[in-house]
Parts: sequence; structure tokens; C-alpha cells
Amino acid sequence: MDELALIHSAQSGDLDSFNTLVLTYQDLLFNTALRILGEDDLAADATQDAFLSAFRSLNSYRGGSFKAWLLRTVTNACSDELRRRKRRPSIP
Repeated sequence: MDELALIHSAQSGDLDSFNTLVLTYQDLLFNTALRILGEDDLAADATQDAFLSAFRSLNSYRGGSFKAWLLRTVTNACSDELRRRKRRPSIP
């Protein structure tokens, strides 16, 4: 798999290329989100939000480590969720 070619193809609008990138990194992003949030459902939602955000802003990716860029995206999604939970605490 040539990651750079997949990224350029995805930036050109090829969904299959982006899906290949998702399949490559989904476990890593989910496990990272799970460590931050501690709940499977929240981690799955944060991972999905991260991939949606990455897809929307794929043209702003300027090179470097794509893995690190995605990890930052999922970390930001987790931070958003933690802020949301802090504003609206649930009563057990």
C-alpha cells in the first residue's frame, strides 16, 4: 500500500482510497479513543467523528505523518466529547 498515493487520490475525491485509509487506521484510532474516554460506545463515536472530520479537511493535510495527523484528529474529537460531558453531566 502506497499511503501517499492513497492520500493524493482521496484528496482528488476517490472514496475507495479514503476507505482504504480508514480500514488501515480504524483500530489505532478506536484504541486511542477508548483509552481517553474509557467507554466503547463513546470511543466508537469519537472515532467516527474523527474520520468524518479528516475527510472534510483532507485538503488541508500538508504532508508529514498522516498517522499523527489522524491521531490528533481523534484526540480532538475525544476532547470535544469530554467537554460536552462536563457541560451536561448525566445523573446515574
